[in-house]
Amino acid sequence: MRIATKALTLGLILLAIFCGSFYFFYRRAQKKSPPTQQDLILTEAVLDRPLPKADLVNISNEQLADEELRRGKKVLVFMMPDCEPCDHENAFLKTVATNRQDLKFLYVIPFGNKDEALKIAQAKYGLAPFYDRGSNLSRSLDIYQVPIKVFLEDGIIKKVWLDATTSESKQAEFKAWLSGA
Repeated sequence: MRIATKALTLGLILLAIFCGSFYFFYRRAQKKSPPTQQDLILTEAVLDRPLPKADLVNISNEQLADEELRRGKKVLVFMMPDCEPCDHENAFLKTVATNRQDLKFLYVIPFGNKDEALKIAQAKYGLAPFYDRGSNLSRSLDIYQVPIKVFLEDGIIKKVWLDATTSESKQAEFKAWLSGA
């Protein structure tokens, strides 16, 4: 009986160690914070480089002309119609776009069901969004979450904003970020 008790005790201790370790490492992985402006260091690989090949199409399946995308100052706003932060910042971005007539804002949906996402986004955001067909542009820029904004000047990536602008402080930061554009 004494051996059975020791074996049971040892088994419970090992189980407790396993469960504790699993919980510790699982919680640690979950605590990774969302990207901040400090994470822009990660985007240095794309800064001052030409925008990769893009296949952006609208709801009518018409492709955005490459020369249109690469001419002038553009802000590509990567967002999804089921993204709550995207919804909140949409009104703010409309005011910025109204005040910055020198910039053209283009909403890009990087993944999901093309027809459904474009239809919902067009109704929600009041402008004609584009879908990244094949997600080639998103993958080339390592965009796997939204919202993200990419500032282009004549097709060259000048700046990347990796966060939503849902608070007044973030909106002020974004306006300052954009003021140099």
